[in-house]
Amino acid sequence: PPPAMASHTSPPPAKTAGEPPQGDVPNPRFGMTEPISRAGPSAGDLRSTKGLEEGLRKFGLYESRVEMQRRESVLGELEGVVTEWVRRVCLAQGMTEGMAAASGVRIYTFGSYRLGVNGPGADIDTLCVTPRHIDRARDVFGLPAYAGGPAPPAENVLVEILRASGKVEDLVAVAEAYVPVVKMKYNGVEIDLLCACLQVNSLPEDFDILNNAVLRNVDDATQRSINGVRVTDAILELVPNIENFRTTLRAVKFWAKRRGVYSNVMGFLGGVAWAILVARICQLYPNAAPSVLLSRFFKVLEFWKWPGPVLLRPIAHDGVADLAFKEWNPTLNPADRRHLMPVITPAYPAMNSTHNVSLSTLAIIKKEISRGKTLLDQNTESGSFDELFEKSGFFCECKNYLEVDICALGLEKARRWKGLVESKLRFLIHKLESIPNLTVHPFPVDFSNPRENEPSLCVTSFFFGLSFDFPNETEKKVNFTEPVNEWRMQVHDWPDRDQEMFVEVFPIKRKQLPSCVTPAINPAGRLKKKKRKSEGVVPDPSTNKVPRLDGENGEEKLAPEVAAAAVEAAEVKAAEDGAAAAGAAEAVAVGVEAAGDGLVPGAGDAEKVGEDAAGEGATDLPASVLV
Repeated sequence: PPPAMASHTSPPPAKTAGEPPQGDVPNPRFGMTEPISRAGPSAGDLRSTKGLEEGLRKFGLYESRVEMQRRESVLGELEGVVTEWVRRVCLAQGMTEGMAAASGVRIYTFGSYRLGVNGPGADIDTLCVTPRHIDRARDVFGLPAYAGGPAPPAENVLVEILRASGKVEDLVAVAEAYVPVVKMKYNGVEIDLLCACLQVNSLPEDFDILNNAVLRNVDDATQRSINGVRVTDAILELVPNIENFRTTLRAVKFWAKRRGVYSNVMGFLGGVAWAILVARICQLYPNAAPSVLLSRFFKVLEFWKWPGPVLLRPIAHDGVADLAFKEWNPTLNPADRRHLMPVITPAYPAMNSTHNVSLSTLAIIKKEISRGKTLLDQNTESGSFDELFEKSGFFCECKNYLEVDICALGLEKARRWKGLVESKLRFLIHKLESIPNLTVHPFPVDFSNPRENEPSLCVTSFFFGLSFDFPNETEKKVNFTEPVNEWRMQVHDWPDRDQEMFVEVFPIKRKQLPSCVTPAINPAGRLKKKKRKSEGVVPDPSTNKVPRLDGENGEEKLAPEVAAAAVEAAEVKAAEDGAAAAGAAEAVAVGVEAAGDGLVPGAGDAEKVGEDAAGEGATDLPASVLV
């Protein structure tokens, strides 16, 4: 790629300018509090880290140099496409060639690729930054300037230019999304492309995306689009050692995916939240080796006093008085007080990256963190991490499940419909959490579940584990009909839905799980085919009918260098006290720092979970499904 582009798309080098060398860091403090320990790595720590890295490579988490070069080539080509696109739009508005060339355009990457922890085949989160004369709706998505008006010429519309390039496939443009996005494969590389149109006439050579002034006068969609790059670069600025951070984060993300706790949309934690948590541990142990950082990750988070927030730096308001974005602030915003596991982004406007976490998913995350700490405490000497990375036993842990089938005719419809329904699954979780005697365990992995008798129907299935705790043996009934049908009606009300897009929901026993989940349970054999009958369901007392939920209309891990037990015990206490102090100090800091400004919801706060949960999940539920 061109040199100008490489600086803001390629991951920064492992040791950047001014980064402290491996060993004792001269700066005594990182983040919100003093470090818990500044100890450097022992020989044992380094051996353990080598074993960790070898394990990660064994699992195929590092991409080859050839694939890295292919990604860089694709990004270079993409920059060429958007540069030509901006030139065309400028000329169409009567600008001269010189003015069009001076307008400027930037391509940035963010997320796992920018952090340097992406694996083979992972997508690239990409942001295109343009000056004010580019209109997102018109020039990116090709929408008319006004209702009923003419569409812009296809040769000036980015999505049409991409479609016609011959190098793009599976392009899906979602202009109405909370963060408008173009999803595509460019020369086989998956890319999620966002666009931020800034209120400037041109983008200078020294353009700094971390300068808060770039947010002046932009709309909410632009602020949310640009926030990913600003947060990613801020995280990299705030960690003591980028290389150690990367290795630890790669391990944590792999663990989270294997254990079924990686999914922002399903109420678990997404990539940004896990990156912030790992960065905070790196601040608390600035000179530790990755193997120690990984063990400290689980230890500190097990002791963390939620909902005390995790912050990488204080929420500052200098230079943003004239910006109207509201920030995460539980002192001023009642909805923010209901967040269960706040992990706050380090760039303005400060946002809670975990606002989707619910009571059920928080309990699951805590359980998995406790399991990780126990395993690493037991395996300190062995240096093996295989047991930590074992796959979740989700499909063997429950006797009862709820299956959610997302159905559509045709791949294009299926992609759009699945994205919409998946974004609404957390509301179903809230409704199920309101049912007495029921504990719900969402599993954030989808399964392609084709039906032999309907080959043209694209079906994607999600599964929720169901556990029951009845106060007595006589009343062992739970009714899913009303909350499930309320949720189905909510998703079916999507304006772009047609009759070939629908959702089916039904309770099943473990033995009725479909064959598509077999690899996740028993690779050596196949499961019995699920029966579609509502077996184990008793009639609703009010209607004396069996409730059907599948119909179209609602029918129903301390450090290895610690040699003495006394030292170990002291360090445990330090970790406990440090975590508690960090949580308390950060909570106080938020109250003090944020109290003076009524500043913002975070990305995704358009649908405030606290408010939605309170408004949607408070229904009295009759009993009717036999367990």
